[in-house]
Amino acid sequence: MAENYLILNSNILTFGPKPKNIRNGAVYVGRGTVLDFGPEKDMLAKYSDEPNRIDAKGRIVMPGFVDFHNHLYSGFFPNIPTGINSGSDYKTYMDKYWWKLAGKLSSDGIYYSAVKGIINSIKSGVTTVFNLHSSPACIDDSLIDIAEAFEELSMRGVIGYEISNRNGEEEADRMFKMNSEFAEEYKNNPLVTGMIGLYNANEASDRLLRNVVKFTDRTGAGTVIHLSETDNEDEISVKNFDKKYCIDRLYDIGLLNSKTILASTNYIDETDIEIIKEAKSGIVLTPSSAYYKGLDFAPIEDIVAHNIPMGFGSDGIYHSIMSEASFAHRILRQKVKGFSSGNTEISEILSKSSFRLANNFVSKSIGEIKLGAAADLIFVDYLPEHEITQDNLHTNLIFGILQSRVAGSIINGNVVMKDFELSGIDEFELNKKFIEYAKELNIK
Repeated sequence: MAENYLILNSNILTFGPKPKNIRNGAVYVGRGTVLDFGPEKDMLAKYSDEPNRIDAKGRIVMPGFVDFHNHLYSGFFPNIPTGINSGSDYKTYMDKYWWKLAGKLSSDGIYYSAVKGIINSIKSGVTTVFNLHSSPACIDDSLIDIAEAFEELSMRGVIGYEISNRNGEEEADRMFKMNSEFAEEYKNNPLVTGMIGLYNANEASDRLLRNVVKFTDRTGAGTVIHLSETDNEDEISVKNFDKKYCIDRLYDIGLLNSKTILASTNYIDETDIEIIKEAKSGIVLTPSSAYYKGLDFAPIEDIVAHNIPMGFGSDGIYHSIMSEASFAHRILRQKVKGFSSGNTEISEILSKSSFRLANNFVSKSIGEIKLGAAADLIFVDYLPEHEITQDNLHTNLIFGILQSRVAGSIINGNVVMKDFELSGIDEFELNKKFIEYAKELNIK
């Protein structure tokens, strides 16, 4: 695609603190950045000499979605028989199925599982993926393999390794060394950023947590960790770590700050939420994953009430944040009875809160169409009959945009999908590779 171009015939939805809707609008893009936007008539007068133009065909042009919690390494896991009975608990599922598959991944398998997940994300309107990786049998350079997939497909990414002492402290140290080196190497990359990943507090020694804090304090790197994903994490923590709850350990060691993401927080309580708010950390909700694993769903209504920055993550189950937000809306509607319950809350998360969190991690501002922001845009096949205002943004999002197809996507100024067709990607040929490397994961 040309370095500079005009997007015409756009129904612009800016998002941001004061969302605006510009019907019959245009966006001027150059060097991966939003250089200008406004009514099409004015933009054509200003940039009449610009020959490179894209017709949005009246569709919504808006910031792309952020998947705050994915495990792209699980791209080949679906539809592999679990081999465990339906009455098995979550730990049995993870030990006998999930970790066995993760342990079989090769370097090429890691790369192609990332490619598959990124393609599905692009189709779903996601323009930034936070990816937490695990491949115990193939640790070295695994994040490099994933970063190559992100860069080749022009996906914006924040990548870390799922560090755990599940297999001993020596392996955990190796994971941390590789992850920290990756974060240092990619700190100035315009598309991919490193973060430090941790599986959960119970699989991290105090020494490991202190090393993470020392590194992030020195470098400014962010951190992601699962917190209270299951209902027994605090019980395990109290037994093994000086009678401390998970959140207290993380807070006392200094891990919690504005660049900490707490993921899959299904069982956090009011005290946890108060501590998270004080630390200015963010929360990522994974509703489909919780449902898939038979777990409870986080108290979203309490998190919203405390104005904690949060977003949605697919957790490697699906790749559509539009679906995650829709599912969360249904859950919230059931929990908080009322005709319009959940509408405003979900809209606020998607249009404001999630980007407040994301911009602590990425190199260029995302989540709002404004001058100087990253040109990470999606074209949604939704043609509203009324102007979108702050008063009806939530209903247009919940009942219109989230239910519509994504027709196009631009990431860092690169057109990665146009009129439902991926740019420069031969999915048929790639699928041959997917089939080849999925065979590595024979569960027997």
